[in-house]
Amino acid sequence: MRRLVVDCARVGDLVLLTPVLRCLALSGSLDLVGRPWARALLAGQPGIGAVETLADPNAGRWSEWWRGSPRTRLGQILAARSYDEIIAFQGEGRRLRDWLAGWAGSTPIRWITYKNDQGIRHRVEAGRLALANAGLETDGYEPVPRLAVEPAALAAAQQRLAPLGRRVVAVQAGSSLTHRWFRRRPNLKGLAPAQWAGLLGQILTAGEADAAVLHGSAPEGREVRAIIAAAAPELRPRLHDWTGKVPLAELPSVLAAHHAVLSVDTGPAHIAAAVGTPLLVVFGPTDPAVFRPVGAGPVEILLGRAPCQFCHGTPRMDACRANVCLTGLSDETIVAAWNRLHTALPPAG
Repeated sequence: MRRLVVDCARVGDLVLLTPVLRCLALSGSLDLVGRPWARALLAGQPGIGAVETLADPNAGRWSEWWRGSPRTRLGQILAARSYDEIIAFQGEGRRLRDWLAGWAGSTPIRWITYKNDQGIRHRVEAGRLALANAGLETDGYEPVPRLAVEPAALAAAQQRLAPLGRRVVAVQAGSSLTHRWFRRRPNLKGLAPAQWAGLLGQILTAGEADAAVLHGSAPEGREVRAIIAAAAPELRPRLHDWTGKVPLAELPSVLAAHHAVLSVDTGPAHIAAAVGTPLLVVFGPTDPAVFRPVGAGPVEILLGRAPCQFCHGTPRMDACRANVCLTGLSDETIVAAWNRLHTALPPAG
């Protein structure tokens, strides 16, 4: 059985999809179509063959023409591979659905729907149910997202971190809301700079880490610089701004080399969990019952508090300009969440 899976989701959702992909790969070869980050993240993963990409899978007619007709060209390539089945998800846009129907020919397209039924809410367990509802085999389904890291890549990441100390924690303060140069909304998923600085100050002064590396895309450097500026002057040399310096393809190995990861609810948090790194993840607008990162290592939740939770996916979040669910958390509450994770940390290597 040769299958093609089409999923143009964001990074975190792709990580949560890995149990579905591994299960499908048990019955034959598996190729994937996604956005450009799908190749960076999943190319070379066990059970996954070719990873093809579309930068804008739902581009309009004129935009598609201006880009050189990438959908048309990719459709021709895929049609020549003679897949036995195409698997796609009901949430894909109309233009992408039309594109699939246009080149698939006699190849059957099986549409998968994530349904919130049987009391199952988390995306990983919902993946098993979605496969079953689509008539696909679920024997061998393992409800733990995993990303394999090559030993050489891990060794290189460890060498890169070594000058900073044996116990280096990572911080991912930004999310898709901050992954752009021009934006209208604040970092609704994140703590305030002073809150991050207070937590890192506690960790470093207590001797529970040697240094912290603050990750993110280049535009998220604004968040990182604000955190460093809010830190005590004597601690700033131990806070390292790596925004824009770690490509997505290298991020799994780099996060695997850290002592622990502190993150908002975003793609890198799911990557950290999928490579087994101990993780403290902040949840404010989003619900951990649905989006909690899952992995082989310990995962601790720092949960915000507000009457308006959980507003993700509602007009309330679109209108929000002050994420009181997180900025109202006390320093004691934030540090207590770290302490819960710290007790589960392995000794530094």
